Amino acid sequence: MSAAEPPIGTDVVTLTVAEVGRELRRLRKAAGLTQADVARIIGVTRANLTQWETGRYLPSVENARLLDDHFRAANSLVRMVEAARSPAPAGGALLSTGGSLLEVFRRAGHSLAGLLIRDENGRAVGWRHNLQQTSEQTTLATAYGISATVVLGATYIDLHDIVEDLYAKRSDFGWQGRSAGRRPEVTAAVVDALCQASTVLSAEEGLQHLENSLDEYSRTRPFLLATALRTSARIGPDAPLTRRLADDLLAARLDFDGVLLWGEKKEPRLVSPEPSAAHTARAVVALRVLLRTGEDRPDVRDAVDVATEWLVDRTHPDDGIMEELALPQPGGRQSVRVNIKHFTSAWVVQALAEAPQVPAVRLSRALSSLWERYEAGVGLWAWGSGDLPIWMTLDAVTALRSAALAFTAPPFLPPAAE
Repeated sequence: MSAAEPPIGTDVVTLTVAEVGRELRRLRKAAGLTQADVARIIGVTRANLTQWETGRYLPSVENARLLDDHFRAANSLVRMVEAARSPAPAGGALLSTGGSLLEVFRRAGHSLAGLLIRDENGRAVGWRHNLQQTSEQTTLATAYGISATVVLGATYIDLHDIVEDLYAKRSDFGWQGRSAGRRPEVTAAVVDALCQASTVLSAEEGLQHLENSLDEYSRTRPFLLATALRTSARIGPDAPLTRRLADDLLAARLDFDGVLLWGEKKEPRLVSPEPSAAHTARAVVALRVLLRTGEDRPDVRDAVDVATEWLVDRTHPDDGIMEELALPQPGGRQSVRVNIKHFTSAWVVQALAEAPQVPAVRLSRALSSLWERYEAGVGLWAWGSGDLPIWMTLDAVTALRSAALAFTAPPFLPPAAE
């Protein structure tokens, strides 16, 4: 019997990240291989192997399968990883919050608080993009961190100094990243964070900054339009900017065999690109924010319904962290492959959360993919290489909150009126 199989008479085995690491190290040594050997064979870095073997992080399910295949471990590593990543359910008839979403949110909040960067005087200054590195904080990562703490309800993090510093970084083009120029995705994230966490920024000022950050290039990128619209619709549903962004986002769709969906971009002379689940889900989420405000736009509602149906029916494994899209080239030239790096499953969950009817198997598939990236040891979501991008945790907890609020749990609903 492998270490991941439950003993006779029990239903669940609880494993720790450290136990998975010890088993991986045992298998490697038994095979007479070095960490560098194994890393090269499955296509990761040696640092990844070290982190897995020392119990700092869990390998993704995909990497666990590769390791299983190489060591001929009969799927035991996959089962161990799944057991370590998923908290055991409470036994008997007792209720417990030990494995609840509330506890997951608490752990994530505590982890974000512990990873908050402080200066030499102990003053909080923000978060870095990759939470496990030692780099400086960035404007975008700090905005994501603020929004994540709001979703998590992490009231034990004092955001006052961070908010003040972030607001002071505004420019003529809104907020910028490490490079100068217009960055609508950065500005939208900062405006959204500041409006959720404080009153330092008015809705009018936020909309003006957002408008200043946009240019003609933005109109060709569904990602930028959806990100800007989501923020604009939240703080100014009746604003002219919100209506223009909605129009631009609808205009950014492409015709895929008679179905209007979103691709990676929309540019002149773009030949038969593939639709993107990540960008389509993002667009649906943004347009649903607009519809929730009471905006009566049949064109928006129709676009959301068509895209949601496509996401529901999609059978391609689109729920991971990366899409590979083919962009055919004119003149018979070979297609260009483009990798879209987004936390697709988190956006699919959000897009489906408010759909009238969603097959349980479809939502379950997206949720399962989302949880595959959860690192129980740190309480955050990881890329799979060991990196901890802060935006992954924000996307994940936002999606989980949307799903928890959207789908009914009869014991917790008020009694129906007679």
